Amino acid sequence: EYAGDDYERSRFWDYSVEQVEQYEEKRQRREDNRERGFTDYSQVNQRKYERDVAKLKPDLARYQRAKDEPPAESQHRPDPRNVDTLARSVEDQQRRRAALHKPSIAKEGEQVSYINQRNARFNRKMNRAYDKHTKEIRDNFERGTAL
Repeated sequence: EYAGDDYERSRFWDYSVEQVEQYEEKRQRREDNRERGFTDYSQVNQRKYERDVAKLKPDLARYQRAKDEPPAESQHRPDPRNVDTLARSVEDQQRRRAALHKPSIAKEGEQVSYINQRNARFNRKMNRAYDKHTKEIRDNFERGTAL
């Protein structure tokens, strides 16, 4: 830089023009896809929508031609392959969403005294340590004879 050379330009001298263009496109895509942080739910939804559409890769030129045709002449019937692709995409989203939420595993007849799994683990530890000391008090509460 002190000699007046452009560092960015000299960095690419070892590569072909195509390789440099591919690298720049990849870097630009990476920059465009970078998470910008949470601002509000509408922007999160918009970003999710854009990612989903990019994954589906719709044929926008064909869509525009079909949209420009008069509606009486062309009854738009979606391509069955596109419908299958969309259905698989929705099922995949549902499967991933369901995997995020573990179902609560409640045993039959067990009295629930916890609000989440961490609290249930804590309660089990407390019961192991103090059950022998508090058994009589709990029994009295069950019978209704406690003071």
